[in-house]
Amino acid sequence: MRVLKSRRGVSPVIATVILVATAITIAVAVAYWMGGITSQYTRFEKVEILSVYCESTSGTHDVWNNTDVHYWEITMNLRNTGTTEATIIGAFINGKAIYDYDTVKITGETGSFYSIVAFDDTDSPVYFHLGDTVTIEPGSSTQLTIRILQNKDPVISDSYKLTFTSGTTIELALHSGAGNSYMKMVTLT
Repeated sequence: MRVLKSRRGVSPVIATVILVATAITIAVAVAYWMGGITSQYTRFEKVEILSVYCESTSGTHDVWNNTDVHYWEITMNLRNTGTTEATIIGAFINGKAIYDYDTVKITGETGSFYSIVAFDDTDSPVYFHLGDTVTIEPGSSTQLTIRILQNKDPVISDSYKLTFTSGTTIELALHSGAGNSYMKMVTLT
């Protein structure tokens, strides 16, 4: 067997430099790829209820066929402190969706009207059960108002009156599209 002694190989120093450069290149590529994945999965929503207050008031509203009625108006100031937009898809009182409460029959009017209605910051009705949502961008705030008809109105037929009374504390919860719940206790005044 013949050994070739005249062949020369790559020097150990150059081989080490090539191996280190290749390892660094692969490490940078993996870090860049993992950074893209983690930012995609670490985005989150976080809605903070900054303030909630309730007042007893009266007025006419299209949702109640422009009838002058008495109602509690619960105003919530919300802020999204998360890193992705938050979408509110439902409002609940004492664990029950607001649209599941009985509708009201207003004396002299045809049809029934919702006893509890949510409104966005532009005072437009938000019908969650029909697919309406309230979207809050990251770092921004909005206002959500819930109006509950009061029983003292003579325009509401007796068989349609709600069981809420002044001084009652209710649990108000907002549900988001990401599956989170944001709750606050409110006393009807």
